[in-house]
Amino acid sequence: MSLPKYIFFCSLEYLSALIFILIQFRFSVKENIGKILLLSVFLSFVSFSLIHADLRDIGPIVQNLIFLIYIWVVLKVSFLNAVIMLLTGYTVFGLVQTCILALHAEAGLVSGVVVLGDNITYQIQALSSIVMLLLSLLTLILNGGFSFVGIRGRIQKRGINRKVIFYFIYIVLVFILTLLVNLYLLTSDHPSYILSVLVLLVALSILFYLSFKRDESVD
Repeated sequence: MSLPKYIFFCSLEYLSALIFILIQFRFSVKENIGKILLLSVFLSFVSFSLIHADLRDIGPIVQNLIFLIYIWVVLKVSFLNAVIMLLTGYTVFGLVQTCILALHAEAGLVSGVVVLGDNITYQIQALSSIVMLLLSLLTLILNGGFSFVGIRGRIQKRGINRKVIFYFIYIVLVFILTLLVNLYLLTSDHPSYILSVLVLLVALSILFYLSFKRDESVD
């Protein structure tokens, strides 16, 4: 596995997810671009090191823990909102990548488990990142996103809105749905790739409906 290629495409994944999170929760990308770029490269090296140390299984836990600490400490949001932000980015990226992988499988470009370091893997990573950036741009253009996340002091004064709890429950359900669809694609002898994509796209559409819906009680 080529180190430069792995770091580049892995960093692109993290960067696109971080940009999506910032825009989705109305943080300034311009003010944070340097920090998230460094974080993306750092997380890529962490991922690469864990793989070569035969610790691939704990890789997602370590990386997401670093991700969570960054959001919580650097962006100065409450711990609950840091979890919501992390879960949103992780879930949407996983959903997008699952759709792209399923479409590749439907086209006969991949079969079985995708191998790290393969050109098809890099292609899927690049396409996933591009889609995430396009979703971020769409959110920005349509002035979508959530404004319930703020500095710790503001959160403590405002308390937890019921709609925030509803959104948290929904994003958890979408996360579980994405895991189940992945499990179905991996274990089924003849999985329906198009149906899987359609199910995930419906879930993604609802999430964006919540993002674009103007609600004065939250925004």
